[in-house]
Amino acid sequence: MNRLKHFETFFDSRDITLLTDSPELVAYALAHQVPARLISELHHLPANSVCITVSREGTESLLQLSVQSESGRAIYTQAHAFDPAPNSVMYTFEQMCSSDYRQAMHKQEQLLTLLDDHRQLVLVGPNCAGHLVITEGVAPYAMIEEDIHAAKEKFIFPLAELLEVHYTHMNPDEPRSFTLTGEFQVAGMLSARGYHDPSIPPRLIESLATMANNIARHRATVTIKDSQVTSFKIAGRDYCALLNEATGPRGLHLTECAFGVNASIARTIDYRINSQLNEGIEGLHVAVGDGRQGYHIDLLMPGVVAAPLPG
Repeated sequence: MNRLKHFETFFDSRDITLLTDSPELVAYALAHQVPARLISELHHLPANSVCITVSREGTESLLQLSVQSESGRAIYTQAHAFDPAPNSVMYTFEQMCSSDYRQAMHKQEQLLTLLDDHRQLVLVGPNCAGHLVITEGVAPYAMIEEDIHAAKEKFIFPLAELLEVHYTHMNPDEPRSFTLTGEFQVAGMLSARGYHDPSIPPRLIESLATMANNIARHRATVTIKDSQVTSFKIAGRDYCALLNEATGPRGLHLTECAFGVNASIARTIDYRINSQLNEGIEGLHVAVGDGRQGYHIDLLMPGVVAAPLPG
């Protein structure tokens, strides 16, 4: 089994190395015939690398390595912002290997055309119905083929940006980039913070993990009105208070509306695992919180598609 086949297509090369700050992941990769190195052992980036960092220091070292390298192409994900536990990291690695990046980027192009041509969209899917309005003058963001070609022989790109098209509203003092209203079935939840905060109560961490597991088992239903979560129910119980506590000052106002384009992981996705790779599942996902003054929590709605508003 060639675990690197999709990366070989993406980089148009068979010279690919896994970089990480996890000795366990290096051992796992080598056991599966995947070239792997610890970031701390290197003085410059390899020609093509796939990177998973399990600590903030690891990410900083990786970015510094890129700065001091004259060449080298890399894509990376920060497992430490989600769950750096070995089982989660191995899962993330396997999902990265399963993802067809060229197929995903083709779907990005199709979505960008739709979003460029229409400002009002209907969203439909399994037990999902909504209405999305894009603010005039706002453009969706994605890392597309042109960006890859323009970067030529040196780049380091976040992996997630290859697997979605998104709008964000992180700064509450700026006008909203989108307005979403509707009711949606949620298949999975991710919670992330950009840094380790020892002040987070263990009770809150445990409550979010329990909620994510319950969503994976039972699904959830979220009601959104004017880009604010008004109801979030699992098995008939509302969890808005927990979401509000976890997200800090932004509360239940949406900070992101995104379309995942990674169809490759549909059969292998495990919603019980807090991995960033789940975020790209084909469909819709929305988020509350900014990840700085509280958690950034993604709610995943696979299978949701967008179409122009009739009339």
